[in-house]
Amino acid sequence: MKSLRILSALAFVATALILGACSRSQHVTDSVSGPRGTDPSVVAGCPTLLANTVLTPDTFKVQSAVVPKFSNKVLRIHTIGDVAALPSIDAMGACATGALPSIFVTGGHATVVLAGTQTAITGPLTFGAFTKAPGVLGELLGTDAAGNSMHIIWPLLQGIGAGAPIVRVELRQWNTALVSAASRLDIAWDMTLQQDLTTRTIVGACARIPCNGSIIIPAPAAAVPCPLSLGAGGAVINQLASLPTYTALNGLRADVTGDVAGGLVGLSGPCTASATPTIQFTGGTGNMTLAGKTTSLSSTGAVTFGALLFPGIALEPGVVLATDANKNMLEIIWPQMAGLGVGSPIFRLQLKSLATTVARPGAKADVAMTFNAIGANGAPATFTVAARGLTIPPIK
Repeated sequence: MKSLRILSALAFVATALILGACSRSQHVTDSVSGPRGTDPSVVAGCPTLLANTVLTPDTFKVQSAVVPKFSNKVLRIHTIGDVAALPSIDAMGACATGALPSIFVTGGHATVVLAGTQTAITGPLTFGAFTKAPGVLGELLGTDAAGNSMHIIWPLLQGIGAGAPIVRVELRQWNTALVSAASRLDIAWDMTLQQDLTTRTIVGACARIPCNGSIIIPAPAAAVPCPLSLGAGGAVINQLASLPTYTALNGLRADVTGDVAGGLVGLSGPCTASATPTIQFTGGTGNMTLAGKTTSLSSTGAVTFGALLFPGIALEPGVVLATDANKNMLEIIWPQMAGLGVGSPIFRLQLKSLATTVARPGAKADVAMTFNAIGANGAPATFTVAARGLTIPPIK
């Protein structure tokens, strides 16, 4: 009875969501965490799952939806998007699909009805614990006894290109007499994630998805106004951190994905990466040191940067960056603006002036960055980024 009450609560929440859910050398396009399309084993810097309840779930924001396959044997429905809350589904991908996962999807549910009705084309679906899709990277799936399945697909990890996560519900058993290529469907689903003793529920829904393969793109939400105040800034809460590349030409790169409480840096994107910014990042610092020590990997020690500037939408949308005389670089990337899908800002430091005798592959390193900003109200703020114990990759 307890499981039925939980399922009923989730179904109520998900159904309520339906009406509003769907009516330079190496740069932004570089992988955030290194080469994709390969099976990660141990993932450093996995995000910390934040708990919620079945009555206070996180909502999956649908960017688009489609029925990419409809035959007399398979009805496949895709909802594409992510949650706004941290950590995002996208940020959890490598930590959920790796050989040694730290985040697990313990189950899910889905309902599919004819659009605008309560007429279900199949019974309520319940899926068991999700496992890695056989022979496929970047994908988890849960199944039921009838062969129906629910999947989470991370396009970059799967090697099919940049894009937001895909939640697929695939039907193998449904009332075929009710559905034709001219039909439209409403879908609602939920999934439960777990990390150690922490559980998190995510719900998604979309209405009036055509079965003829046409893509539904929700009307854009009203633009979020620029934050008037950045407060004093703050420390970025890490979701992912890595040293994804080390090359003789471009040096060692650090990427840290996350945001401060309240998501102020993320909200600042359209107001900063613009030809007419109202929020400006006036400078910053960056350093990499041997883990737990003060020995810098840079031949010049900590690097100081001037103003981070927008290079222009034709060159690199969704970024601001600064370089110094030694071609070191400090950068902020807003993934959705840059065409990389939904996600928290990426803070990047690329050190070209390296002390190669110190920056040895296989060694552990700490990363520290600061970003000074001026808010729309003219008040200063400082944001700090730190990640520890990252492995220096081989030189390529």
